[in-house]
Amino acid sequence: MLKGIVLKIPSDDIIVETVQTFVEKVGLTAGVSEEDVTGLSIAVMEVVKNAIEHGNGGDPKKHVTIYIDVYPGRLQFQVDDCGNWQPDADLGHDPGEGEALISSRGRGVLIARNLARWLDYGLNPEGKTRATLIWPLS
Repeated sequence: MLKGIVLKIPSDDIIVETVQTFVEKVGLTAGVSEEDVTGLSIAVMEVVKNAIEHGNGGDPKKHVTIYIDVYPGRLQFQVDDCGNWQPDADLGHDPGEGEALISSRGRGVLIARNLARWLDYGLNPEGKTRATLIWPLS
């Protein structure tokens, strides 16, 4: 069983593809089906990209920390950044409808929520942004 995996990455888009490959391998090892592992990696990477862009302002000196645990029936990712961005509390994280849906703002959270089926934003014990994404295992 996978438990207690911690990745600490710089806020640099160059690392995103490597992290995505790692998430796919973890997902397959945890029991995510091959047809669902792409959805898992997209959901997690949307959260990681938000942490890089919104939480850390794209500053490569600031890190994103990803905690991965497998529990009975679920795979959990917690993504911490150096900011205190909480999309659920900020206006503009929801893409809305009509013209607003075409906007480039807020779709990453929506995509991750729809794929993972559960995503929550809050603050970690240090007061920094923490996204918790749960992926159900069958």
